[in-house]
Amino acid sequence: MRTHTIIIFHLLIILVLVTCAQAGRSPFACDPTHPATKTLPFCQTHLRTADRVNDLIGRLTLQEKVKLLVNNAAAVPRLGIMAYEWWSEALHGVSNVGFGTNFGGDFPGATSFPQVITTAASFNASLWESIGKVVSDEARAMYNGGMAGLTFWSPNVNI
Repeated sequence: MRTHTIIIFHLLIILVLVTCAQAGRSPFACDPTHPATKTLPFCQTHLRTADRVNDLIGRLTLQEKVKLLVNNAAAVPRLGIMAYEWWSEALHGVSNVGFGTNFGGDFPGATSFPQVITTAASFNASLWESIGKVVSDEARAMYNGGMAGLTFWSPNVNI
């Protein structure tokens, strides 16, 4: 049973990783072509992460910080931070249940998979990996097409 839990956990890690990658799109902040933000300390990748975080937090007003704490995070144009919708659903695959995903145009829908407990009951690790790959590929395609963010609510594992 522990092996199956580890495999499911790795499937979830794959889904989380798709939310972290940002290739194929302009940066949300620190765009090197944006003259007002490219020299800001929090955009300097050679600096320590803690220094960059402290710089960014120090530049945000209290109102801006509050507006970043909700699923529909507001833009902070003066710092090059674009608005972001954190609520997209992927329990059965990419869906249009959350506010952050919009089907239409080139993306009329996505693959819907069975309830997680049924796929887990198959004890088929290659199936879980395949489902994770399809979900991540479809999520990335929708992100690249401007129809979704990269953050998806998805199955979890009680460990």
